[in-house]
Amino acid sequence: MTVQDCHGDEVEVTVRWERDGTGLRGQVIVRNVGDRACRLPGKPQVRPLGQDGAPLAADTMITLELVEPGYVDIEPGESAAARVTWANWCGPPAADQAVVSWGDGSATAQVVGPVQPSCEAGHGGNLTSWWFQASG
Repeated sequence: MTVQDCHGDEVEVTVRWERDGTGLRGQVIVRNVGDRACRLPGKPQVRPLGQDGAPLAADTMITLELVEPGYVDIEPGESAAARVTWANWCGPPAADQAVVSWGDGSATAQVVGPVQPSCEAGHGGNLTSWWFQASG
């Protein structure tokens, strides 16, 4: 049986940040609240939302290292997590929500912890993410 990508209404997504110098490091945590197993392919893309609810211009940089099988399947009630970093932000203020995308799915996530890194003039404002891993 082929496992379908997780859909936004089947998962609960949280982005947890903590300070790391002037930047942030943390995790995207996806919990399956649906009634079927679903798949989280690749690495998540995180797009922080501004206080007006619009996505900020902070892109997630996707690197190309190979990981096999390149996805995680999560059963109902189980979770998966991916490490994320956000080194710098000098743009409009972020809110406590972000849109997290993977494969064919996406969901609005609650942000826990600081909502944005410090501003270091002259440094980029992109995020990075790593592969999803099962977390129980």
